[in-house]
Amino acid sequence: MAMPDPEVANTSAQARRVGDADLAVTPMGDATITREVMNPGWRWSKDVKPIVRTDLCRALHQFCVLSGRLHVVMEDGAEFEVGAGDAGVIPPGHDSWVLGDEPCDLLDFSPVYAQLIAAGEAYLAMTELGDAGASCSRTQAAKSLRAEATAGRLDAAAVELVLGAIGHRPRRGQGPAGLTRRELEVLVLIATGASAKQVAYGLGITPKTAATHIERIYMKIGVSTRSDATRFAIAHGLVTPIAPGPSSS
Repeated sequence: MAMPDPEVANTSAQARRVGDADLAVTPMGDATITREVMNPGWRWSKDVKPIVRTDLCRALHQFCVLSGRLHVVMEDGAEFEVGAGDAGVIPPGHDSWVLGDEPCDLLDFSPVYAQLIAAGEAYLAMTELGDAGASCSRTQAAKSLRAEATAGRLDAAAVELVLGAIGHRPRRGQGPAGLTRRELEVLVLIATGASAKQVAYGLGITPKTAATHIERIYMKIGVSTRSDATRFAIAHGLVTPIAPGPSSS
């Protein structure tokens, strides 16, 4: 069955050109769907890295490929390809590029990728010379970007990830990797074995909100698994590893 064009199905779609790709970002209630058409020759490290500045793509992708093929390389060296009809998850920490002479057209059901690009583009717009020859200083741009996040016009986690990649220090009162106080609470819980439902119950939030916090934590600290998140928490003194008990003889 043919997939509806997001720009036809929802006229509030925000279309933009990013490198050699066309993005249409469509809010759908509490969700965000991004349709990305990447042309032959597109590569994340060539087309998107100059905007968001992170070493690798730090977004989680929940995707469905409509046409074309994409090659993905994870930071641990694992490689795989996805093509028309494939659906799944690409964890944060990867590079990717289009294979062959056909554009790769996919839907991304995670908002993180679009949020990172929006934050990166906003920073560039503030710091690059405009038609009048004026631009913000780095410090002014970081302050303005965080103000946009506070006002809800940009995602706070995406803003901190972009600013951290550029070299700005985390906001005062934040934890390692720019984690907020609530994100630190969630990280400690999942690092000590709590499920997303248990996190929600323990903090008095909805399971959906807990899942969003976990996704943002993974994005900020650059991991894709609970075990890696646990190692991060231990390395930063947030939790204490359990020492093995005495062996019986």
